[in-house]
Amino acid sequence: MKKRKLTEQEIDEIVISEANDICKWEEPISVKPSGAASIRLSPDTIKKAKYFARLHKYRGYQTWLRRIIEERIKTEEEIILKDLKQSLESEIRM
Repeated sequence: MKKRKLTEQEIDEIVISEANDICKWEEPISVKPSGAASIRLSPDTIKKAKYFARLHKYRGYQTWLRRIIEERIKTEEEIILKDLKQSLESEIRM
């Protein structure tokens, strides 16, 4: 015999009736964030990103965007380190 599916209202009633009964609850669990971030982009930006992802033969625009962001961060780090190195070298010469 198949069990009938509870309606949303029936589920709500069960949860509410058991809410204050501590023995009905399991031990609490901790959930750590995955470290992933979410960025909202305009539909136009997504459309362009999809185009470039296809152009560069990526499976999806999110993979392409991740590569672009990672490359840009690496470039920024290299520029900052280069500038810092030049600054230190010029201070040593003085």
